[in-house]
Amino acid sequence: MLILERQERLLDILRERGSWDLESLGEALGVSASTVRRDLDSLEERGLVERTHGGAVYRGPRPHPVSFDERKDQQVESKQAIGKYAAAMVEPGMTVLLDGGSTVFYAAEQITARPLQVVTNSLTIATLFANDEQVDLILIGGALYPRTGVMVGPIATGCLNDLHADLLLFSVAGIFDDDAFNLNIDQAEVERVMLKQAARSVMLMDSTKFGRKSLARVCHGEDVELIVTDGGLSEKWRRRFGDRLMVVEEF
Repeated sequence: MLILERQERLLDILRERGSWDLESLGEALGVSASTVRRDLDSLEERGLVERTHGGAVYRGPRPHPVSFDERKDQQVESKQAIGKYAAAMVEPGMTVLLDGGSTVFYAAEQITARPLQVVTNSLTIATLFANDEQVDLILIGGALYPRTGVMVGPIATGCLNDLHADLLLFSVAGIFDDDAFNLNIDQAEVERVMLKQAARSVMLMDSTKFGRKSLARVCHGEDVELIVTDGGLSEKWRRRFGDRLMVVEEF
């Protein structure tokens, strides 16, 4: 692979993920860490990336925001497997809090426990339970965030502050080092309140999101009881999170 081709591939990876660590970039490109560093230096001089401790962040032109339907169609088999495991954690009589993540959508589709209380800020997920007579559905109000179908803002966080859930299932845009991030500040704030109001919290993330950094920090990895992901996760991340990580295989 020519240098320019490799750098364009490197840029494509960072554009898609937002950020990634040197080791993972080297594995993806099949080159050494020193080669990745040289390529990143070149891209940083062009104002396209920013070097960080142990990795890099994309700083070039941004594509249009990805809609919920587009995200739902990515990594489908992995998200279904993660969702199946998470759905099995839901027991009859629980109050379950669900955010608007695409992986959470696949979990919601597979929840069979009844009767149930479902609390969500997602119009799409609420629709799954709207006609179920055994589900007590509470839809959180607020300002509708474009292209995602989720409610955010002070009305949403105010509603959540008055509620309690037995279990929270949520997903984020990425994990970098030990912190979880989301793309939008308002969405991150809603998820932080959700974490406070739930007795147990489970983060659902496909393996492509590990090593990815985004705009707004949601929480530290230790703030959640369990992280559920797929078998594509590298050994480095498996060692990092240890017992707080559940790796499931695709269907």
